[in-house]
Amino acid sequence: ARALTGRFGELEFAGDEVLHIKELEKSFGDRQLFRGLDLRVEGGERIALIGDNGTGKSTLLKILLGEEQADGGRVKFGPTVRTAYLPQIIHFDDPRRNLVDTMLYAKRGMSTQTARDRLGAFNFRGEDVFKTVSVLSGGEQSRLRLCMLMDEEINLLVLDEPTNHLDIASREWIEEAVEAYDGTLLFVSHDRYFINRFATRIWELENGVITDYPVPFGRYKEIKEREKTQAQVQARAERKEDKPKPAPKGNKAQQAAKKQLTICEREMAKLEEAIKQPEADLEANACD
Repeated sequence: ARALTGRFGELEFAGDEVLHIKELEKSFGDRQLFRGLDLRVEGGERIALIGDNGTGKSTLLKILLGEEQADGGRVKFGPTVRTAYLPQIIHFDDPRRNLVDTMLYAKRGMSTQTARDRLGAFNFRGEDVFKTVSVLSGGEQSRLRLCMLMDEEINLLVLDEPTNHLDIASREWIEEAVEAYDGTLLFVSHDRYFINRFATRIWELENGVITDYPVPFGRYKEIKEREKTQAQVQARAERKEDKPKPAPKGNKAQQAAKKQLTICEREMAKLEEAIKQPEADLEANACD
């Protein structure tokens, strides 16, 4: 692996708490994405926010970053927290600028040579630095945005699907940059390799709530597998309880006695019918 010359800076914290989410909720029309979220994040944690598409993961990140408004609850950051955000879809203020100018406009006071050195650390070398941003591939734009972020003195890095649709080289650069970063990390991803490599804590967003698993991804999978097995056992037990139980048949002697009693009852009924019939005939003749 190539060595990174750029690193994320980290600020000292006044305390351990980086972020506190309290009773957070968000809906779009009749569709509620989540409700009652109550979570705390401490310095140095690496949290993967996982869940099915459409459950509200990206929306939650945008609320945390102030790009969306929540319907209720609040978000509180620690007093020294500085956040950097790599979104799923990258936007630049002016895509017509070349890479050097993009760096210079974003980093006031940076020299051209420093901008070129930083771009070179992310494999933008030679004439590539004079390309316009608009001609870059999606992976190259993510790499450029990451290059700009890594000059920040940040201590909370937020990533939204950072490895989606990336070429191998761009993916390697992002992984190396995250590896070199020592601050707090919160990211959304479906990439099992990326999650397994970096997450020390899992937030699972499902059915409008987040279940917090304060364990690495491998341990999380073990817990989920155990929960699945327990649910299957419970379901089988409930089906067994609901199934009607057949009446007890008893032993062979009881069954034989019951059968004989039934035969006797039938014979008695026939005898009673035979006795009644002559009496009925006599009454009929008397009337005549």
